[in-house]
Amino acid sequence: MVVIVLLLILNLIVLSLTLNTGHDHGLTVRRLETIRAFYAAEDGVNMAIRELIVPANEDLDGTISDDSVDATDPALGTAQFVVVAALDTPFVGQTTLTSQGRCGESRRQMSTVIE
Repeated sequence: MVVIVLLLILNLIVLSLTLNTGHDHGLTVRRLETIRAFYAAEDGVNMAIRELIVPANEDLDGTISDDSVDATDPALGTAQFVVVAALDTPFVGQTTLTSQGRCGESRRQMSTVIE
């Protein structure tokens, strides 16, 4: 009887560890997607600045980085990004770049103003 009770307790411990590990795995995946989305947004700002400084079209979409077609958005690994440029706002000679990175369900956005 003691052996059966001990095996039952051991079984419950293994089961609880298995269930908790699966939950932690999902959280880890979401955290990694968040980090990837952040780096994609940062890469988008850097790419847009380069496209403004050097007259180059690195993502081949004809605009800074947003042609409103998700399939052609530049990618950084499994993450994608788009950049929207607002010229002369709020002052003449300034450009506001807003980059939106996404990976899985995670979204990150960052903005920068250049002159």
